[in-house]
Amino acid sequence: MPDRSPVVSVPEDASAQQCPYCDRAFHEERHRTLHKGLDHPDRIDDAEREAFQDAYRGETDEIKVFRMKVLGSLVVLYFFLLFAYMVLG
Repeated sequence: MPDRSPVVSVPEDASAQQCPYCDRAFHEERHRTLHKGLDHPDRIDDAEREAFQDAYRGETDEIKVFRMKVLGSLVVLYFFLLFAYMVLG
């Protein structure tokens, strides 16, 4: 399987979260937790699996909120352009 992970460089003075299974560096603990659950599901224990599920649910909720904001922005833009066309056109 090809390596699909991006190259991450962490400055020397910054704290990095290392994956214990592949030594990949992460800027945040949440990213490392998601990585372990997605790339090493057969190697994590129950506590790590539960932490992964919590982080995954949290990220899913953030994505839903983002999508709703984008949809709302598109609706507002659509009606703005519609009214502008009615007035100026």
